[in-house]
Amino acid sequence: MLIVGSAGALATGTSAFFSDTETSTGNTFTAGSIDLLVDNQSYATNAQGVLAVSPTTSWPEGNLNDGVTTLHKFFDFGDIKPDDEGEDTISLHTQNDAYACMDVTLTSNDDRSTVDPETDALDAVENPADAWDGELAQNIQMFWWADDGDNVYEDNEDSISGGIKTLYDLATSSGAFSVALADSLGSIWDTTTLPADVTKYVAKAWCFGTLGLAAVPAGQGVSPLTATGVTCDGSALGNETQTDGATLDVEFRAVQARNNPNFLCEECVLTNTNVLFDGGFENPEVTNPAQWDIFPSPAGGWQVAWRSDIPATFGAQNRPAIANIEFHEGVLGLADEGDQYVELDTDWAGPNGSGDGEPASVTIYQDIATTPGATYQWSYAFAPRPNTPASDNRVEMRWGGVIANDTGNVAGGGGPIAWTTLTGSVVATTTTTRIQFTDLGTANSLGSFVDDFSLIKISCTPIRP
Repeated sequence: MLIVGSAGALATGTSAFFSDTETSTGNTFTAGSIDLLVDNQSYATNAQGVLAVSPTTSWPEGNLNDGVTTLHKFFDFGDIKPDDEGEDTISLHTQNDAYACMDVTLTSNDDRSTVDPETDALDAVENPADAWDGELAQNIQMFWWADDGDNVYEDNEDSISGGIKTLYDLATSSGAFSVALADSLGSIWDTTTLPADVTKYVAKAWCFGTLGLAAVPAGQGVSPLTATGVTCDGSALGNETQTDGATLDVEFRAVQARNNPNFLCEECVLTNTNVLFDGGFENPEVTNPAQWDIFPSPAGGWQVAWRSDIPATFGAQNRPAIANIEFHEGVLGLADEGDQYVELDTDWAGPNGSGDGEPASVTIYQDIATTPGATYQWSYAFAPRPNTPASDNRVEMRWGGVIANDTGNVAGGGGPIAWTTLTGSVVATTTTTRIQFTDLGTANSLGSFVDDFSLIKISCTPIRP
């Protein structure tokens, strides 16, 4: 028998259990930061006319302006002469992944005084109250690109300035030259952001004169003192720019990328103004009972020219010297907008004339006041003529002489007109840009219909945190 205990027995003392105690003290949260640091390696023409390091516009990694002692300038040249040039490579660093944006704004372009050579060159006398009466910014050309850090433009490196631009055109296009170096839509580099603790580079070249590109083969850039990848020629400049001065601001912005998937450097919206005149072809009004008529150039807001590759005779007929535009008002269907539309394979004699099938394809165009560097959204309605083969219906759109859209050949089906709206965007490079539309179908007076043209400037504003 096993006796565990006996009645009346009394246990004394305490019982012990396995135990442990761990203490964590001094727990903290410390916020990280996005501290964008910038350095610049700068070269410029020196007093001897030779490209050399520019110590006044070069500096090591740091803040552009600490509000106390530092105010770094990318441009600080007080006595430039035609044929002077410069090249800079800007390094950007941050300790956390960030989106990065750049804005360059021209703040003055001033004819600061008038000297005899300027007067002899018929330059207007300087107006002390006008900070924008100079010509210097129009005669400094620039080129910006995504560099690999060697300060040399190589043929595999992408332009971020849209090619070579004058300082005036570059930095006044929409109030500033704004570039999304990296935002939610993409990056100029091979990374999606400005990565933490990785240096990325932006380079720029300038020339007081005509800048040209002479890209060095990829991977062979050594130093701007060996080859910059650009050329500069100031021989065409006159005396108009003497004593003129230009000032500009350069700003870089960094915004955290983590948990910020939709960040954009700029907010872009369509303005409310169609810069095309009579894009709906409502003027002049068709009054002919046939519901169509021809009008000699110019008609409404449009200049008209015969297509250059088609004959000027057809049998015994001679083509009119002045090209006609053909307006319809409901002949084969309703307009896409308003009451009227246009046929671009027009007619030599109109509804009261004789003959048919003559080569009458035309180009219509307008010369538009545009802002260099600005983006414009275009839109128009296109329709093939019903019951015609594809070879009859094709429209080409050109912007500044460059093809921006081509409908290709489209057959016209049975029934009323079937409209299709086409859209896209273009960038202006000059202060006046020609927009034109040409019928490229068979020139036989039967062809493409178009209507409701619009050209609307896109206005972009930097989004600052």
